[in-house]
Amino acid sequence: MPDRQAIETCILYSVKTLAEDFELETLKAPSPESTLYGENGALDSMALVNLIADIEDALAERYGLSIALADEKAMSAKNSPYRSVSSLTDAVMERLPS
Repeated sequence: MPDRQAIETCILYSVKTLAEDFELETLKAPSPESTLYGENGALDSMALVNLIADIEDALAERYGLSIALADEKAMSAKNSPYRSVSSLTDAVMERLPS
């Protein structure tokens, strides 16, 4: 089972790749504090959907994990799990099998 650092590294790589594909200068060198979506976020809804799919695919390929990041829990959360790399890492960690 991957640890938090491995998950965060996977997400950072996915964000960087997406930033290059979508030409998003502010996310080409992402950090855990990088704002992704929402107020001051660099991603629009289409880019966010792409990022979520990329992360889900990467987790499945690297770790054999089948995790849904766009579920009812995420959509109804008071604080969006998509707002930053760190919050997205938290969302993945919460969904890891026990």
